[in-house]
Amino acid sequence: MEETRVVARNPSLKGKSRKEMGLEPYKRLEIRSAVMGIPITIIEEVISGACRVAPEGRFQWNISKKNPLLESYTNLLLKGDPATKLVDMEGNHRMLLKFITDCFFQKGGGSDQPSLDHKLVLYFLAAYEKINLPRYLMHRLCWAIKEGIKWKRKQVPCGRLLSEIFTQGRLLETLRKSKLASNRVLGTATGKIINGKTLQNMKIIRKFSPYEKDLKESSVQSELMRVFPPISKKGNPEVLAGYIAAHARESGATT
Repeated sequence: MEETRVVARNPSLKGKSRKEMGLEPYKRLEIRSAVMGIPITIIEEVISGACRVAPEGRFQWNISKKNPLLESYTNLLLKGDPATKLVDMEGNHRMLLKFITDCFFQKGGGSDQPSLDHKLVLYFLAAYEKINLPRYLMHRLCWAIKEGIKWKRKQVPCGRLLSEIFTQGRLLETLRKSKLASNRVLGTATGKIINGKTLQNMKIIRKFSPYEKDLKESSVQSELMRVFPPISKKGNPEVLAGYIAAHARESGATT
């Protein structure tokens, strides 16, 4: 797509290399964007660092209805009966499904039924098989971008993950130190959490009694990691601050 756009502007570049077109070389799957004019690149390694999870384990996508693992899914999670409803699955399996749909692959509407790919992820987790979570999340982010462009959706997928990436990448810290952004300007929001109340709503437990140590909503920032994959080519904090300040002067941005 990048090459097509360049050639459309300058037909003489048709057949040229990406370097000759003035484009960055394609090395791997990555998401390129910009925040406050700063180029941001998200790759699987960045997601792995933010999640503190190694990019290892099973990953399968775009599976067919004939995939033999789907039979294993039916045997393990639906007790061998394809007609079994999701609400009739065991409580631990229903919670795994909720983690998948609320945390990993947020649904933007439509059927509550998991797709074939999601069923496979659910089977892996229920069977205690390690999944390549960073790769699944990277795939989901790319899918959401394409869907957003195609259907003009204004939905931010994996908001908690992106917040962690921008935090660990020192971007939010630099914005605040430069007095160019606050929680109000950034639109900081706290999403829903999964706790004992969730189990009661799902009818997995009959009664929920709050406890002082239960998980609560919080906007506390994660501790910064010393070693985190760069998300910007201008990763030096001082360079970032200077770059943001220059952008603010040129754009007239205010807090």
